[in-house]
Amino acid sequence: MASLNSISSKLNSLLKPNPTSSNMNSRTPTIKFSSNSQENSAPSDKKSFAVATGELFLGIASRIIRRRNSREVPITMFSEIENNFEKEDVFSRKKVGFATILDENEVVWEQGLKDREAEKARKKVTSPGFSFSAAGLLFPYHLGVAHLLIEKGYIKDTTPLAGSSAGAIVCAVIASGSSMKEALEATKVLAEDCRLRGTAFRLGAVLRELLVKFLPDDVHTRSNGRVRVAVTQILWRPRGLLVDQFDSKEDLINAVFTSSFIPGYLAPRPATLFRNRVCIDGGVTLFMPPTSASKTVRVCAFPAERLGLEGIGISPDCNPENRASARELFNWALEPAEDHVLDRLFELGYLDASVWADQNPVEEIVTDDTTPGTT
Repeated sequence: MASLNSISSKLNSLLKPNPTSSNMNSRTPTIKFSSNSQENSAPSDKKSFAVATGELFLGIASRIIRRRNSREVPITMFSEIENNFEKEDVFSRKKVGFATILDENEVVWEQGLKDREAEKARKKVTSPGFSFSAAGLLFPYHLGVAHLLIEKGYIKDTTPLAGSSAGAIVCAVIASGSSMKEALEATKVLAEDCRLRGTAFRLGAVLRELLVKFLPDDVHTRSNGRVRVAVTQILWRPRGLLVDQFDSKEDLINAVFTSSFIPGYLAPRPATLFRNRVCIDGGVTLFMPPTSASKTVRVCAFPAERLGLEGIGISPDCNPENRASARELFNWALEPAEDHVLDRLFELGYLDASVWADQNPVEEIVTDDTTPGTT
């Protein structure tokens, strides 16, 4: 394991201004951030506890993400390369069925057999599926992307979804049938609460309360077999787990809460329990988890090229002019931005998705899958 200094230096290198410009399609109009942006000024050395904790955690996560990358290697589900087995739950001592999914002889994730059955039970699946990255409090960006994808017919009731952390939350919102603009307003309520009373140690409680109020009582049935939530189990070694079968609304909320659990940030403890397993944020092992569709379009709230990620469909790289700096995005991911910034993040997500949609007409890429399970 690299030292904390080496992790910190690598993280800082990601946050430096990128001298290269992208040649991506820039036909979509751009939105400028305020003139008092700190794009060209050195960031302050003074950091809140929330940002300091988040930087350390995301520095470690970015190292793992860079090592794994997002190669376009097909991963077969429900096939002969799956290793079905039973293991004993650490706490309940019950035997739990799992399928270990392999990618080029390396374990990428484990999925409960109950979750596999929920996916197989879906009578109709539309491809491509959409996977939303971990994003922290950049949640409005994902909401803007989802708004465009739903509006243009890319995301239907039969479209598989997957997400980590904030990406998992937006998947639950999509599956619930709620309006993305209503979800944006709910996000502003959370942001205002955190701005007034603090973020670190209490964000988890505020988030849980908001999800209980916002999501409908049947959100778990709408999500079963359709939404994959990524969590990271840390005992006895870190491994990514995908969950897409939920027993109740509370069970679904527990899943997305666990997927978002940055140690010492959401709550004053190093980990959280989910179904009797010690877990943390799903983005550590599955930054953009695969869906159950034959193809998956990945959505990243951060500039994918700067993170060294490949195979990303929608990200700020789609329309890079007049954007917030990497440092601003990173700070907003950890500390709630003002409402006007949240509105602009929503619009920028919508615009980036528009650029992608122009290059990928819905009538050409949206198809019905008869045999879900590859990505």
